[in-house]
Amino acid sequence: GKNHTCAILDNATVKCWGSNASGQLGLGDTSSRGDGSDEMGDNLLVVDLSSGRTAKAIAAGNLHTCAILDNSSVKCWGFNASGQLGLGDNSTRGDESNEMGDNLTAIDLGSGRTAKVIVAGDSHTCAILDNSAIKCWGANATGQLGLGDTNNRGDVSGEMGDSLTAVDLGSGRTAKAIAAGKGHTCALLDDNSVKCWGKANYGQIGTGKTFTLGDGSGEMGNSLTAIDLGTGRTATAIAVGKNQSCANLDNSSIKCWGRNNSGQLGLGDNDNRGDSVRGDGSSQMGDNLPSVALGTGRTSRGITTGYGHTCAILDNSSIKCWGRNNAGQLGLGDTNNIGDNSSEMGDNLPVISL
Repeated sequence: GKNHTCAILDNATVKCWGSNASGQLGLGDTSSRGDGSDEMGDNLLVVDLSSGRTAKAIAAGNLHTCAILDNSSVKCWGFNASGQLGLGDNSTRGDESNEMGDNLTAIDLGSGRTAKVIVAGDSHTCAILDNSAIKCWGANATGQLGLGDTNNRGDVSGEMGDSLTAVDLGSGRTAKAIAAGKGHTCALLDDNSVKCWGKANYGQIGTGKTFTLGDGSGEMGNSLTAIDLGTGRTATAIAVGKNQSCANLDNSSIKCWGRNNSGQLGLGDNDNRGDSVRGDGSSQMGDNLPSVALGTGRTSRGITTGYGHTCAILDNSSIKCWGRNNAGQLGLGDTNNIGDNSSEMGDNLPVISL
């Protein structure tokens, strides 16, 4: 998450550490873990998911955490001001005793519906259901829930379950993967296209414009155009940061768009992409959006994004990162941003020493 971390252990239990002001660690208090001696290891309690329940997927947002349990139900805990826990109120969970375990209600996803993928954005949460539909809840000020309005979901009773509409991805379209940022959401569809909705001020939804989509009627479904990734190109994976989006393409290259103030797009400058047209009037996306230069002969096996930086696992199992580096998050032994100047990418971008 923003300031906390969670892991599913080899026995399918969950342990979390880091900041805990909103109970996002799920331990029944607001004390951080991992910042003092004797707080880790056997002294770090497992998250109580309820009697006999274990976890098979987990996602950490800004101040909340969600898990898919072994029975494919979903439980969320932590900050809840926008209904991101999906419990029909805005009360925080996990910051006081007796709020976890059997006392923490599973989210109502609809009659007979279960979850197979869970993601947590800044203050919203999305799940791919067992029927490959998407449902999202929580903050919606910029249409990040994709429901054609700006009303939060899950913060009052009667908004979840069958009352929560699935995101309209287009006629016959379903989801294979999903990623959530601060105010936008992207999905990899069954035809390997990518659609994004929500906040667009930096071009993070890749439309070439800066107006929000998903916050008004008639903007989703067939009206929401798939992102132009280039002639003949499709996506195999997606990743979304605070205000940027990236896709691993079918040729194992990477393309990123959105905010680029720290070089997080890996294009050798700090110009945003996807928010306007180029100087000659043509689009910034599609064939005009360069792939990230990973080095001679190098391709990508996987990608992940943070608030202002991006990392990739390459075909030779090495790791390269670029973007914001104020705290050393690029792992290069300094605090210099990488990717915002020419000649910093490709063969000039060092691999992380593991």
